[in-house]
Amino acid sequence: GLLVLSSCLGDPATQFTISNACGVVVYQIGYPEQLIYVKGGQVISSDDFQNIATDDGECILFDYAIDYGLPENKDDGAEYGFMTATIYPATIVDVQQHELIPSLTDTTLVDANELLLSTLQTRHAFIYNKLFLFTEIKNHSANQTDSFSLSYNPNQVLGSDEVYELYLRTIVTEPDTAVSSKTMIVPCAFNLNELVKKAGGTDTESAEFKVRINYVKGFNKDTTACVWGTSDVYTLYSTPEVGY
Repeated sequence: GLLVLSSCLGDPATQFTISNACGVVVYQIGYPEQLIYVKGGQVISSDDFQNIATDDGECILFDYAIDYGLPENKDDGAEYGFMTATIYPATIVDVQQHELIPSLTDTTLVDANELLLSTLQTRHAFIYNKLFLFTEIKNHSANQTDSFSLSYNPNQVLGSDEVYELYLRTIVTEPDTAVSSKTMIVPCAFNLNELVKKAGGTDTESAEFKVRINYVKGFNKDTTACVWGTSDVYTLYSTPEVGY
């Protein structure tokens, strides 16, 4: 997300606005009922956010402002379990969320509606065990609907220095040919709870593990097999108390 200094409210030296941030909505018993986990392990909420209709575990992109000078935000809100923020409802966008497939799909087979990615952006986030990815797709119309899947080989042994290979596939589920197309950034999110458990994460202990995303960037000459691109290696840290 974009971090900019803001002087709209509070002390301009301590207040910041974060734009297009990734977040996961988490419900709890008590007040506030609705929290948002954001990148870096922080947890935020506000009185106004309690009146916004969300789902437990929902993945979102949104803008928010936070004043680190407020007493309740001292030490990242450690005393209260969250930081008080200004959350802008008009900016909240739901991110399509999927489960990790615990089997490796055929990495050569070309689907009839296979969609090629120009690239997978280096931007990513791993929040509350949800992996946010940002795909870049050429010739994509605004109303086209896509479906994403992420699979892996569950028999791969996960060691401290081993990289888990994850395979991202994208298909067109609802084409839109009535409007012009352009290059678009399409976000998606995946629940990696099963991989977290394989890495040793529990409801009280965090786990560290590494993944690399493989994505379809082209086809061979006769379009009978996929050509794969790869992301950088991501080092991920799980969040305890997710409720296995």
